[in-house]
Amino acid sequence: MISKTVSIILLTVVTVLSLFLIEGACFRLVEPYANWRLTFAWGEPDMPKKNPILSKLPFDHSLQPPAFSSEWRGHVSSLEEEFEYAKKISSFNRPTRDRYYNFVLRQINPLRNYEIIDLGMIEEVVVPGMRRAASQLDVDIGLARRTGLPLNYSKALFIYVIPPGNRTVYETEFARMENAFSFLLGHGIACVLLNPETPEELGAKVRFLKAQHPNFAEKVFAYAEGGAVELIDQMPEDASEQLSCVIVKDPTQEIMSNHASTWFLGLITDGSMDKKIQKSIIQRVRNSRDNPNLYKSRLAGLLFKNSKLENLPFSSNAVAYILNCLKFFDATQHANPNPFQEGEANESLMVNLLRDGNESVNELSIVNMDELNISESEPTFECDVIREYRQLNPDDPSMANLSNRELVLSLGTSFEEMGEEILLEVAERDPLFYRFYLSLKEIHHSQN
Repeated sequence: MISKTVSIILLTVVTVLSLFLIEGACFRLVEPYANWRLTFAWGEPDMPKKNPILSKLPFDHSLQPPAFSSEWRGHVSSLEEEFEYAKKISSFNRPTRDRYYNFVLRQINPLRNYEIIDLGMIEEVVVPGMRRAASQLDVDIGLARRTGLPLNYSKALFIYVIPPGNRTVYETEFARMENAFSFLLGHGIACVLLNPETPEELGAKVRFLKAQHPNFAEKVFAYAEGGAVELIDQMPEDASEQLSCVIVKDPTQEIMSNHASTWFLGLITDGSMDKKIQKSIIQRVRNSRDNPNLYKSRLAGLLFKNSKLENLPFSSNAVAYILNCLKFFDATQHANPNPFQEGEANESLMVNLLRDGNESVNELSIVNMDELNISESEPTFECDVIREYRQLNPDDPSMANLSNRELVLSLGTSFEEMGEEILLEVAERDPLFYRFYLSLKEIHHSQN
């Protein structure tokens, strides 16, 4: 009897330990699981809430940040304390960092699938090739000629700031960053390399992008290292406060700006830097974390010890941090929508169907169904195109008043006006939709 009890206890212990090890391995290696566990522990970014059970377990999610103090203690231990905190609280990023590392190692000619364009005074911006239907606001500010037209956009813009220099220096730095740019582009983030002469010039370019190209620069992430950090740090306040995230590496001067609404990441390679610089950067990350939102109070200000062994042109911690910021801002923006994004959730069905196809599309013409005299006696006209279109426009109240028949005729007419080759390409993807459209088109013409 005793031996049976001991066996049961041992089996239970082994099972629990095995599950614990499997869970730890999944958290370390499986990106969806790592992100799910973070959400399970903290809730959604727009509605953060500590999990009462996980917060009592010794997981990294329950780690408290180093205490904020207005009085500088002047010890290296403060720096090490921040390093240790950042390493543990961002442990959920390990799978993302591995994915980035493997991506960089495999890439050859990483920007071959992306377009490089000029945005006014900002030259050589690499864009991710995403499109959405233009909204009325896009038309009002001159980004599109009419609503519904395909409009290039990105989820955010990453600006890599380098000191002023000649063209050779620019091209060398651009080539060095191509792999990192390609990874960010794959997540919908446009990228550009800037070498402004002064902080004022950089500020003017940021203001220009935010005002004239909000479809690319709604969220702006800025990065600089060494002496170039000063260019970001000393930007005019009205420009620097428009940055969503600032990442600096090995600054050579004290960090002076302190916009608590801006996420901040510091990377330090050599812990022996000047104590005043250490003090300023520690105060900066702690000020950024001073926020009631759970996510911001844990992640909005972090300080990492940059690993020389990683041997990457751009730190994996920085890449993962940018994606964290993007996820946070996207989630909170969903709760408080920005008018410039009103077309993104309702991205044109045509853009989805032809995303990898024709670049000659100029207009998407929408038929006014109120002008058509169509009988309501009809089959369901259910097909893939109609289902996808309704899924892309779930919150559009006008969708509830349109029958499938009306949508088939409206969309089919729009595709046909863009060119017969467009309609035929759609027909290849959904033959049923094509047959429906031809039948309804014939009925409509006979009635007129």
